[in-house]
Amino acid sequence: MSDDVKIDFDAAGGVDLDRLERSLGLRGERVGRGRYRITGGTQDHWVDLYTTSHPRCDCGDHLWRERICKHILAALLREGNERVVTTLPRLFTRASAA
Repeated sequence: MSDDVKIDFDAAGGVDLDRLERSLGLRGERVGRGRYRITGGTQDHWVDLYTTSHPRCDCGDHLWRERICKHILAALLREGNERVVTTLPRLFTRASAA
């Protein structure tokens, strides 16, 4: 089994800075390889970064908009995903300019 995240970042709109900012306030409990229970919002959500047989996250933002939601981003941060981690400086730059 590969450790590559099964997410097409480009097709899903890339890493959205607003969602990334909201993901920083969430907590993630690793429940398996690439699987997380994400808490801290209005509801708990389940994220699976590696299995392709079902959606990555059970939230409406991901299911209906087909975007990388804040829950997926929270899990990717905990996995140390390079694409997400290297986006953090853009978020900090935006926050300091505001």
